Amino acid sequence: MHKKSVLVLFLFTISTVISFGQERETILNTPDNWKSEIIPFPLGFAQDIDFVGFEDLRFAPSWSDSTSENFWTYMFVWYIEKNEALTERKLTTYFSSYYDGLMGVNLINNKGVINPNKLDKTICLFVETNEGFTGKIRVYDKFFSKDNMTLNIKVRESFCPKTNKQIILCEISQKAFDHKVWEIFNDIVLKVNCD
Repeated sequence: MHKKSVLVLFLFTISTVISFGQERETILNTPDNWKSEIIPFPLGFAQDIDFVGFEDLRFAPSWSDSTSENFWTYMFVWYIEKNEALTERKLTTYFSSYYDGLMGVNLINNKGVINPNKLDKTICLFVETNEGFTGKIRVYDKFFSKDNMTLNIKVRESFCPKTNKQIILCEISQKAFDHKVWEIFNDIVLKVNCD
């Protein structure tokens, strides 16, 4: 029961406008057992990420189960109006804001107590690769473990000239990049055709 409550709280936190998800068509094809959510920009928990578009999220099976290999394994696409190309610095800024907001860093609850986060801010490190970027994000998990964790992330970006869209695809897991859990993302297909 507790895990369901936490999952509902998590989805509520990232869902600022529920009806938006019904108005937008997903741009990701995932297996049926993946949970999904679509939310508009600006994100309710990270208003300073000033994109125009939406975030299409997909959560791997058992992603919220701390005993599962898939714990904190999920992905999302930011499908946005064309913006400048990504850099390591921009990704650090975006993801620091994203996870600080999502995890309630320094958030004061209704009793006036600061969130018991042992990490006072999200720490990000990104490196450019031939395929895009890889990174590590040190963040507080307010939803499940109530402890600090490191998320590994792969980021790829593409541009769609005919629609003037930028597509930022992010794959995330606690597992190291050489772990077999990363193969799960091979089952996901981006539905946008920019050719």
